[in-house]
Amino acid sequence: MTDSERRSFSQGSFEEVLGSLSRRLSDPGRVTATVSDLLAVPDDPELDQHRTILRLSRDLDNRVSVVTTNFDTLLERAAVKEFTNDEIANISFAGQSIPAPGSAAFSGIIHIHGRLADRAIGLEPTPLVLSSADYGDAYMRSGWVSRFLFDLARCKTIVLVGYSASDAPVRYFLNVHEADRIRFPDLKPVYAFDAYEHDPKEASTAWGTLAVTPLPYRKATPHDHSPLWRDLAELGEVVDRPIPWRNEQAIAILDRTVADSDTKDRKKLRWLFGDGERRRPQPDRVGGHRDLWSVAIETISDPKWFAVFQEERLWSQEEAAFVIAGWIARDFEDPVRLECACEWQRRLGSSFTATVEQRLLYRNEVDRIWLRIWRIFCLVDPPIELSKKIHKATRRLKSDVTVYGDLERAVRLLAPSLALRESRQGIQPIKRLSDVVWPRMEIPDLLSIQKLIDALCDKQEYLRTLDLATAQLRSALYLEADLELITKEHDHNDFDVPSIEPHAQNRHSEGVHHLVRVLVKLLPAAAVMDRDRTRGLVLDWKSLPGRIGLRLCLHAMRDTELFEADEAMGALLSASEVDFCRNNREVPLLLKDRAGAASPDLTRQIEDRIIHGASDFSENYYPIEPGEVDWREHA
Repeated sequence: MTDSERRSFSQGSFEEVLGSLSRRLSDPGRVTATVSDLLAVPDDPELDQHRTILRLSRDLDNRVSVVTTNFDTLLERAAVKEFTNDEIANISFAGQSIPAPGSAAFSGIIHIHGRLADRAIGLEPTPLVLSSADYGDAYMRSGWVSRFLFDLARCKTIVLVGYSASDAPVRYFLNVHEADRIRFPDLKPVYAFDAYEHDPKEASTAWGTLAVTPLPYRKATPHDHSPLWRDLAELGEVVDRPIPWRNEQAIAILDRTVADSDTKDRKKLRWLFGDGERRRPQPDRVGGHRDLWSVAIETISDPKWFAVFQEERLWSQEEAAFVIAGWIARDFEDPVRLECACEWQRRLGSSFTATVEQRLLYRNEVDRIWLRIWRIFCLVDPPIELSKKIHKATRRLKSDVTVYGDLERAVRLLAPSLALRESRQGIQPIKRLSDVVWPRMEIPDLLSIQKLIDALCDKQEYLRTLDLATAQLRSALYLEADLELITKEHDHNDFDVPSIEPHAQNRHSEGVHHLVRVLVKLLPAAAVMDRDRTRGLVLDWKSLPGRIGLRLCLHAMRDTELFEADEAMGALLSASEVDFCRNNREVPLLLKDRAGAASPDLTRQIEDRIIHGASDFSENYYPIEPGEVDWREHA
């Protein structure tokens, strides 16, 4: 090389070096011949990368559509599996015979700088754009390559693969392209894959002056670009097999536990479930790939993935209800799925419950105990919705016009809300509800309930409200019996309602406590309005499930306007040993208020029952442990 050639060579201006060399040779054609020999296709070429390019370079009719400045025929060799030699000859173009962009004929493997011969597949050589003189003619004097690239940029989005910003074709093309962009705003963007070793800015900076959007990728080693080809091959799978590929990717992630996943998995999930967009889906829109939800339903074993979907905003509320309910329905007898259902019922509300119930209707093979559990689950009214209903009911009661339906709705909201909490006891085999879940009767918003009670009592609809509250209490108690909260031996209301009479111990009570409060608060006024009807309601309370009805009745019998003292003592004597001896306040308070006015015969019977009957009760319900002093007779 001459000094000038050596300088151009060091700067990477190889077309200038070859141009200078051609001018110094008596036979300039030797340059082209030598290049042809050096670039001859080897006997067993590695064509995986070229096949990847062919997979990705397709137009909307799936025709090959790739433009290259390479002279070699490796792309054509890679197409041999798909095309015959005759077909390859018809899709390989070079030089000034290339098809015009935007025309119906535009497709194929297009060599804009010319093509070498390849006798094996029947391709003839064409002139090459090799030296600086060739570039000057192709891009400037004749300008046919410039015109081609300009038209291409108006029709297609160009993605550069395997070029650097210093390559001659890039410099020639992009300088012309940038000048044209100002005059022709319809020119499409140009992208370029480029490599870096440590910092993406290494790739980005070089393209900054050329109005190209770089797509940086990190090299494995200084000369190993395998990460790019790995990802492009994967992109080829997306293009060729979009649905199977996405399904496979989703399964590979969701088949593991959340603990075994990483941030890369989450990024891929966002891409898979989010319309393939880099931005996350909006929380109020339907997700992009609904077909993937069926994959999630069938694949997931760790329900914590649902929380990931929620955190990443990958679904709408409707999709969440559909997916989780579908996953639960795969095994209605799995405690883990019931636990998951309880959690998401609190988060998603009644739409989720309705979806689960719909799934349950079409599953006939569910065990009877589990079917009972899920039927109860479907009765739960999520607290988030109850608070809104309580507020609306209170406003209706405070209006000047109140109809019976307003009273009925308000009283219904005083009933406790069913809540299920997972048991985690792991009892097998499952024989009862409490082996799987802990049912609770809760009041979600104590402050709002107090306002509702005040508004209800202010309406002065004493008898109608008393009647409605009695019916609602009966319904709530029957539900508690279904929940096994009331049995022959146990009534959880002995603890949830410590006292029928207003008392400080009731301050934090839930359950049916608020219905009891309304009954107690309205009772005196209702008795004044209609004594006989009120007495009938009170006596009906004794028939309510559990002990709360009898306790209410005993409390009411302290009212001298409603009941005679002998009636009160008769009620005590007719009570069972368990009801009489349970340590509730209603029995001693009734004795304190009414026994003094009762007939001596009835009071003697009660004294006898206390002295003798209590011993039997104590022996049956309070066995003495070995070594313990027997305290029962003294008690």
